[in-house]
Amino acid sequence: MSREKLMIFAKAPAPGRVKTRLAPAIGEAGAARLHAAFVRDVVARHAKAQRHLTVWRGGDLAHALWFELGAELATQCPGDLGARLAEAFTTELADGSAVVVLGTDSPTLPPRLVDRAFADLQTHSVVLGPACDGGYYLLGVRGALPPVFEGIDWGTESVFAQTVEALNAAGLEFALLPYWYDIDRPDDLRMLRAMRHRLPDPQPKHTLSALAELDD
Repeated sequence: MSREKLMIFAKAPAPGRVKTRLAPAIGEAGAARLHAAFVRDVVARHAKAQRHLTVWRGGDLAHALWFELGAELATQCPGDLGARLAEAFTTELADGSAVVVLGTDSPTLPPRLVDRAFADLQTHSVVLGPACDGGYYLLGVRGALPPVFEGIDWGTESVFAQTVEALNAAGLEFALLPYWYDIDRPDDLRMLRAMRHRLPDPQPKHTLSALAELDD
């Protein structure tokens, strides 16, 4: 079985540059604080598995957050999200590994779904985890780089559909995971607040602490 690698794509928590759709509800500083909590929780909850984990960072490369995570760090290249993902996947796939990437918008994502993604990559060359907002929360690849990084309207509700269309056009078989939710919009945040006392383990403790601070 090939080596398993997990990439986490993350931005530095700069006010006005992260969680911009949440900023009208909680302010730019609050949005940056919540984003930093998401990064900490995503890294912490998925670092426990016995696989190689790298945080691919963007924005301020010297931000203190990166060095608090205790994870291997790599730097995203310039360009849109597609170009940055393509370069990172090219690097991580070079030794024949199975590679999965996560963003940091889903701090409650169960580790079992990441485990399932790697299991699916034993029989498929691509696996996708669709997000409820029309994007995807996870992309996994084994073998050659798939043609899913160009011609995508990144940041829109069409991302997942356009990615599936590109995979079908290339004749590539792919596996699908269950839908999960991102926390990007005020409605998402209201849902998370309503659910926070019923979230399954492992608890996203940094996110819950940030929410409590925002509610004070």
